[in-house]
Amino acid sequence: MTSARLLDLGARLAQALASEGGRDAVLRELDRGTGLRLLDARQHSVAQSGSPAPTVPSELPESTEPVAFGDGSLALPLSIGGERLGWLVAYGPNERRAETDALRLAATLLALDLSRDRRAGDRRDLWDAALSGSLAGAAAAKALAAEHRIVVASTYLVVALTFDEAGETCELAELGALACEALGQCGIAVRERDGAALLLCPATEEPTIGKMRVAATLLPKSIARRHAAYRIVGGIGGARPLHELDIAAREALAALEIARRLRRHDTVLAYEKLGALPLLFQAAVAPEWRGFARDYLESIRDYDAKHQTELERTMTIYFEAGENVKVAAEQLHVHRHTVFYRLRQIAELTGLSLENPFDQLNLRLAVTIDALDA
Repeated sequence: MTSARLLDLGARLAQALASEGGRDAVLRELDRGTGLRLLDARQHSVAQSGSPAPTVPSELPESTEPVAFGDGSLALPLSIGGERLGWLVAYGPNERRAETDALRLAATLLALDLSRDRRAGDRRDLWDAALSGSLAGAAAAKALAAEHRIVVASTYLVVALTFDEAGETCELAELGALACEALGQCGIAVRERDGAALLLCPATEEPTIGKMRVAATLLPKSIARRHAAYRIVGGIGGARPLHELDIAAREALAALEIARRLRRHDTVLAYEKLGALPLLFQAAVAPEWRGFARDYLESIRDYDAKHQTELERTMTIYFEAGENVKVAAEQLHVHRHTVFYRLRQIAELTGLSLENPFDQLNLRLAVTIDALDA
């Protein structure tokens, strides 16, 4: 690689490192489709790009020189002043030796960044501080961002993702990398919280936020095109400034959990589109609301248990189908007359009419609260 190209690459890598995406953005800048991973001194993954195949041993040798592997993968040691700080691993199967100059440059830049963190000791991580809610306001957020040499966006959209229990799984760091790749946006930071990968997406104007929301809702399909076995479920929080990132994260995680409990497979729900569901989600843990749901569903469940029927399931699917008997019958694999008969049984057992708006509201609330309390 010529000196001019190395200088140009160095400028791009420095800009990527200073962005919200940080080390992940540096790896995405270098990735040629087979994946890269940054490991710390204990060989734990701290940044990643793509979905690299696990061809490199979990324990790398003590070496001061790059280590090449049979499939073309390459591991470069990161050291400053003789202190081992980690490894930069570029995965095969393509030949990596032609990229050694670029990788060495990135390794030097990342080693300096890791060393800076080591010297800083217990200095707070910007994103961890924001997600913990410990930033007192915009001024505190700006000051900490300046300390980390990160340019702060005016607004952030938080997307929480995890795996649906029906599909295969991988590490959350890999899921975050796949999602960043699918979104195709630079500067996204990824953190793990409560069993989910949080994508912290910078945005400066409303059209950008709207496009990101749409792209985030399509992530299950986008990721499935690359890995068909992965089933993704998620939530999107509101657009908020950096010092309110903890609120956006809580919203995103709540929307994710609502999607899971309501069995919305392959779905990413936007918190702001959920209406009263977040309120019901919070209320579902209260004894009064659980008692309300139990009182309305108890007679139906007792009948189902005694007669091996599916009245409760029929009612739930009937509501989910928008009270469309034909659609409900198709999902239940029964004749539509059977659905009508079961709905009449429910009315007789409960003393409620599914045609009465007030009665139907209470039954819908009972079904929803019960599902959210699962």
